[in-house]
Amino acid sequence: MILKPLHVELTILSRFVAMSEELPKRLFKEGEEPRVTQINNNCRIDYIIRKFQAWLPKELDVVKKDPVFHQIFKLHENGLGYSARVIHSFLCRELVTFLQHELWFVFARRPLRFSLQEFHAVTGFECDTHISLEEFEEWKYDGGFWSKVLRRKDGTITLFNLWTKDKEAVKKWRNADRIRLVYLAIILCVVLARDEKANIPLKYIAVVMDLDRVRRYPWGVAAYDLLCKSIAKNRSQLKEKTTSYVLDGFSYALQIWAMEAVPKIGKLCGKKLDKGFKDGPRCINWMGAAKVSYEEIIRLEEIITPKDDIYPYISWTGNYDVVKAQAFRRDDDVEDDRINVLMEMIKKGHDFSEHVWETEENEVISLSLDDESAVNDEASVNVEAAESDDDFQTPKG
Repeated sequence: MILKPLHVELTILSRFVAMSEELPKRLFKEGEEPRVTQINNNCRIDYIIRKFQAWLPKELDVVKKDPVFHQIFKLHENGLGYSARVIHSFLCRELVTFLQHELWFVFARRPLRFSLQEFHAVTGFECDTHISLEEFEEWKYDGGFWSKVLRRKDGTITLFNLWTKDKEAVKKWRNADRIRLVYLAIILCVVLARDEKANIPLKYIAVVMDLDRVRRYPWGVAAYDLLCKSIAKNRSQLKEKTTSYVLDGFSYALQIWAMEAVPKIGKLCGKKLDKGFKDGPRCINWMGAAKVSYEEIIRLEEIITPKDDIYPYISWTGNYDVVKAQAFRRDDDVEDDRINVLMEMIKKGHDFSEHVWETEENEVISLSLDDESAVNDEASVNVEAAESDDDFQTPKG
């Protein structure tokens, strides 16, 4: 055995220490990720589609034929289950950065990016950040229900109230206004995944006044930003040992991204309909129950080797094909030197299997799975996110 000189060993050690300091830190220490008993998921595809199939079936059929949200209906048709555990496990494996429009996570110690580029590859929503939103603010008064709401500008209309208090009155609206209602429901409760009891923003009512504008609107940017905002909001809650939280935004995208970025997670959660699938949003190529336990996720992370496929970047054309696409850049993007170092290491094929990621804080976070005392947001329940295990239930709507 050839022994290295002491100064060489010290140089290697110093480089390793420097590298650790130059990389972003994990939100939680490896192996100490908290578990929660409930995630109140506002992304309710099955619930909304079933509601309008019973309420306004003909109007729903009109919206189904519009390609702008075809992936939503295809995802519903394929029946891919929602895995709150997969989503929560990744939220606890987040890397803390200074980036405003980009999220990074680690799985099996390997870094993975979830940016607008990955969101577009998964959902297929319009994600061009250079589209001007000014043109979508204009509307013409046509005397219909939504025009009257816009003229009032009080912003006090909710989908929940229309359903519970004005259900029969809605059926007497003009055809155009009923169809606009279905578009608003898909936009607000699925694409943006907001609570149906929240007021409908006037800006989205103005958009649906012209369906051509609905098809041009950058829904992907709006949905991705809302999801990132909700994830950021829940960081502090996780640190505070919460046992439940509300997740806004199209969180299905985060789950399907995890299934694509880590193929073995995909095999745990579901099944690909076409293994050679290339042209289209990846969300339409999955089916399955997605019933996964925390123990299965932890075990999978332990047995993954450097030879197993894990893709740090995903684009529409494939895995690792595009690292940074200019179409998704923002004017207010900021740099994080640590991410630049990280991306350079990924580019050079660095083996992260032995790297121990430092944490933002040295606090040990522990949660009791038996704690049922958490107070839930009554306006944010989801019948889809409930899983069969007794220790992980989302309240029934």
